[in-house]
Amino acid sequence: MMDVLLVSGFLGAGKTTLIKHLLVSGIQAVGKVAVIVNEVGDIGIDGTLLSGRNVDLLELTSGCICCSMKTDFIKAVQEIHDTVTPDYLVVEATGVAQPVDVLDAFFHPPLSEFISLGSQVTVVDAEFFKVRELLGSFYEDQIRFANIVILNKIDLVEPGPLREIEKLLCDLNPDAKILAARHCTVDPSLLFQENSRDRGIALRKTIGHDSYQRQGFQTFSFTDNRPLERRKLIRFLESLPLELFRLKGWVRFPDDSAFLDFSSGRYRFEPVDGQRPTTLTFVGRNCKEDEILCALNDCLFESH
Repeated sequence: MMDVLLVSGFLGAGKTTLIKHLLVSGIQAVGKVAVIVNEVGDIGIDGTLLSGRNVDLLELTSGCICCSMKTDFIKAVQEIHDTVTPDYLVVEATGVAQPVDVLDAFFHPPLSEFISLGSQVTVVDAEFFKVRELLGSFYEDQIRFANIVILNKIDLVEPGPLREIEKLLCDLNPDAKILAARHCTVDPSLLFQENSRDRGIALRKTIGHDSYQRQGFQTFSFTDNRPLERRKLIRFLESLPLELFRLKGWVRFPDDSAFLDFSSGRYRFEPVDGQRPTTLTFVGRNCKEDEILCALNDCLFESH
């Protein structure tokens, strides 16, 4: 049997950060681990960030494994089981997925013959929580889904509002274990210690699913070998609409390159070795894609 740890959470909450933390925290004690990462956009970013960490990793892009890519996902899980034979499979669902529907694949043959469902983890961005009303039941269902909720980025919220968030999380999911964290640094053993198959069966009957397209989410990308001007790019990032939830990837500047991580108004640049072409993926809801890409194109460096 292959145990499955399912990691979900809205865009930018810290799912990939959590998996990176697990992979460097000695989880080899639980046995051999493999990872499947799902990216709803055409360009795979998270798989690249997790590569080179002594783990078998497979990335699925251009769709959601709980709807349009379910067949590909089933094939991927079967292939990992047959060729890698891990003790644990960690699945990172895309941030616009309703993870309960990923369970459908696990409860049907052939996967049901060798899958044992472990913890269902949802990562919550403490600072973004105040604007969750933009997403309604879609956002709250991701929280109700979990038996472990990681309240991440607690350093970005004052103690009073943080206590209120924890209370609201308890109201939404009174049975979940809530772990407060910075950068998802939680004890890995807490995530690898229970079998939740019966709970998963019950969840499938109580939480529905609408595809991310019907929810109004959209994805698009930008690639260019020419460098961007840092000052113009920062102005661009600070002008993005609230409906643009996520932007990540690599940015080429005239003298160096960096990894850009933009999430709900916050952004950071992380230096990377060597020069990379600009490769960015966007996820938003009812955004004016052409206007955003045109504004980004205006950030290209102009030599004088």
